[in-house]
Amino acid sequence: MVRPITQVTEEKQMKIVEIRGGMKAKSKLNDRGICVGECICIPNGSCRHGDLVLKTKTSKFAMGFGLASKIIVEDM
Repeated sequence: MVRPITQVTEEKQMKIVEIRGGMKAKSKLNDRGICVGECICIPNGSCRHGDLVLKTKTSKFAMGFGLASKIIVEDM
């Protein structure tokens, strides 16, 4: 199932299939290691106060809901 990462409710590995938005948004995400083909996970209970915590292979960080909604993922 393909959906924005903001609609993922359970903790599991997801594959990034598309990044929507302009060059600025794509550049911001790419600088954090988030690009098409990479695996990403949302740790349980990480969506609080409008921010979303994302975990990649090498790092864990928070980002705003608006930027995160541009990340389109599918189940692995």
